[in-house]
Amino acid sequence: KGKYRWSELTLGDFYDQFGSGMVFRTYEERNLGIDNAVRGGRVVITPFDGVRLKAIAGQQRNYFDRMGKVFNPDRGYLLGTDLELNVERWSAAMRNNDYHLSFGGSFVSKHEADEDIYVGVGDDRKRLNLPLNVPIMGLRTNFQKGGLALFAEYGYKYNDPSADNGYIYRDGQAALLSASYSKRGMSVLLQAKRCDNFAFRSQRSALLTPLMINYMPAFTQAHTYSLAAIYPYATQPQGEWAFQGEFRYNFARRTALGGKYGTGLRINVSHVRGLDKKMLHDDPDLLMGTDGYTSSFFGMGDLYYSDIDVEITKKVSSTFNFTFTYLNQIYNNKVLHGASGEKPEKIYANIFVYDGKYRLSNKVALRTELQYLHTKQDQGDWVYGMAELSILPSLMLSFSEQYNIGETKKHYMMGSVTYTHGAHRVSLSAGKTRAGMNCSGGVCRVVPATQGFYLSYSTNL
Repeated sequence: KGKYRWSELTLGDFYDQFGSGMVFRTYEERNLGIDNAVRGGRVVITPFDGVRLKAIAGQQRNYFDRMGKVFNPDRGYLLGTDLELNVERWSAAMRNNDYHLSFGGSFVSKHEADEDIYVGVGDDRKRLNLPLNVPIMGLRTNFQKGGLALFAEYGYKYNDPSADNGYIYRDGQAALLSASYSKRGMSVLLQAKRCDNFAFRSQRSALLTPLMINYMPAFTQAHTYSLAAIYPYATQPQGEWAFQGEFRYNFARRTALGGKYGTGLRINVSHVRGLDKKMLHDDPDLLMGTDGYTSSFFGMGDLYYSDIDVEITKKVSSTFNFTFTYLNQIYNNKVLHGASGEKPEKIYANIFVYDGKYRLSNKVALRTELQYLHTKQDQGDWVYGMAELSILPSLMLSFSEQYNIGETKKHYMMGSVTYTHGAHRVSLSAGKTRAGMNCSGGVCRVVPATQGFYLSYSTNL
């Protein structure tokens, strides 16, 4: 990697994204086994104040699957550019009045070798004429004034028959709008997103998490509490309407609701539905090689996911504070988890979480969690308890128990010891983990139940 005045050159493996990542994003998520870095070259040019131009070329990797090869012949190559203009850099009046305005445009093309994919049987069997180059492009704008922020982005992808969409030739598109406002003690966020056939990979036959070129954030709350995360949501790039709103308010100290130390309130609402699709054929096999379906832009289909969170944060004394959260979730088990047969199509859950923190001394703190999930579907109710003792500056001990009081009556106990020294962190755990979905950043995968010892080491150099 080298820099020279207004330019920067990178050769090798690199991570980057254009705008929000709707058109192009590479990243690493070890917990999910994702590493789609690009191996090749990147140039970043800033010829004028407020102007930035990026150009990339190379091939993605799928974690550590190259086995010593420079490139892998089973996937395509990428070529892309991104231009961003920061208008306020050209206007002293805008800067003096705290106005920020930017525009951006992105273009990425995937080149992938041809392959034999057939549709039909017998005399009607035909080989698909696959596009060797698939372009995707996007436009975005961002405006800020004081506590007000507005963001809009639109993406368009040309026909890209793949395993994701059942090898149909329909073009894809995505659009998102986001508006937020904040001032001291209060903030509001509203956002909406529509995507339609917008999965984009460097290998057309890949499924699940590998080799994604673009990234579509899930407009849902990213839950960190164990029971709240049992039914997670990940963006459905083949088609969804997603809405999210969040309101935060801090009740001032020495008021009726604020008390001596103040009280925090957060309300988050997420609502996701499918598209109102009209399929061209009832038989999925007959959709291959066609446009697949039609859909009106504002048409909405079945409910995919709903999440209502109410969180109250309260400091009771100088040594004790707590957070109480109530969540109401509706989870489309059929669409999101492939449930069939006697399994419930939708899961309705009410979840209660208590998280308390006690400062026992200047160097010792105790954090406790109590959680309860109630549902009449799936495996029934769950309870969870956890105690975590922190001894500054280096040691942390924790023990947790997750128990299904519904159908299975199974216990999932886990104990761990973590030691931190400078940039080094070592953790040793022992116990049993539940099978289910593991999610991070809106990307999910199914993980099996495990039991045993777990050792991890990380450092920041």
